[in-house]
Amino acid sequence: MKKVILVLCVTLALCALASCGAGTREYDVLDYRTTMEYYEGFKIMQIADLHFGIESDLRSQMSVVEKSVIEADPDLIILTGDNLMYGNKAIANELFGLLNSLCKRLTEADENGRLTKFAVTYGNHDNQGDYPRYYLNNTIKSYVAEDGKEKEEGKFAAFVDYEDDNLFGLTNYYIDLVDDRTKDRDTVDVKYRIHIIDSNTYHYTGIKYGYDTIHTEQLLHAKKIYDQATADKDYVGMMFFHIPFEEFGEAEEQYILATDPSKIGQGELREPVSDPYENNGSFKALREANIVSYFVGHDHVNSCDIIYNKGEAFENMAIFSYGVKSTDQVYHDKDMLGYKTVTLKDLTPKEFVTIENINDCFENVRTGAEKYE
Repeated sequence: MKKVILVLCVTLALCALASCGAGTREYDVLDYRTTMEYYEGFKIMQIADLHFGIESDLRSQMSVVEKSVIEADPDLIILTGDNLMYGNKAIANELFGLLNSLCKRLTEADENGRLTKFAVTYGNHDNQGDYPRYYLNNTIKSYVAEDGKEKEEGKFAAFVDYEDDNLFGLTNYYIDLVDDRTKDRDTVDVKYRIHIIDSNTYHYTGIKYGYDTIHTEQLLHAKKIYDQATADKDYVGMMFFHIPFEEFGEAEEQYILATDPSKIGQGELREPVSDPYENNGSFKALREANIVSYFVGHDHVNSCDIIYNKGEAFENMAIFSYGVKSTDQVYHDKDMLGYKTVTLKDLTPKEFVTIENINDCFENVRTGAEKYE
């Protein structure tokens, strides 16, 4: 199925790729930062592979999203790409408008005054629509408020991007979950740092098209964030993107061949990993940027959380997670529809990358098909 879609998308992909990386300005790493207040039990909801387009029954599909968000009651919603496929401006406006209204609704309903916000990155299909390249970014930016003024402005997007920057891709920002949003970089206590990174779309090798990589300047940018963004380095780094890198395949093999898979993970893998055209060392570079947990979509009938171990040292370990496909658009299995949640606790990175934390705090809700009945 993916091969067919890939062929159909080549022309549009070329147009998108032609305009990538056109900017030249270098921004400070703090310019890519936004914050939320952390508390024990902070819940992240991952929505994966919506694939909303001109052939979708939007009333039904948007209802599924709404029901899922209300059911999950998260603090942060993260869309990990392929949100649209052959969409248009009206569909994009409806989707992001719905997310903002849901965040406003949950925020106003919280008796403790906590915020709910939404963040977005893109997949290989998001630019295949009837809108200019930066239209999606500009639409989401219309829902961005100054940190601390979300309720006042009624805007709940956690999103940063610069059209003229020198980074490949459309999202290379991060969300710091902190003890106090008013503190400066030298005194703030960062509990979790959530990287939102564009894994890009397609790459032509000269013979065929393959899925693209996270580019070198993006990897260096992530390391600069670790080195320069805040004085506090003792936090748990998480990353949300779309296309899994090659090591996801190695983790899949470790999980399948394990004598007792329940000791290193949970969930199911029903299709091979569709990884980039080359391994450019993304995992090693990102791991050096203090990122210990990686969340993707892309492979629709995979849903799992696995502790990957490339070596005995902790520096070679991480959690690899597939989200649960969140709608019935394009290919899917009925019992693999829903969403993922991760509930955060005060943990060190080593405590986070454990099967105990996965079992306690990672939930793959696979009852999405019921919302269509």
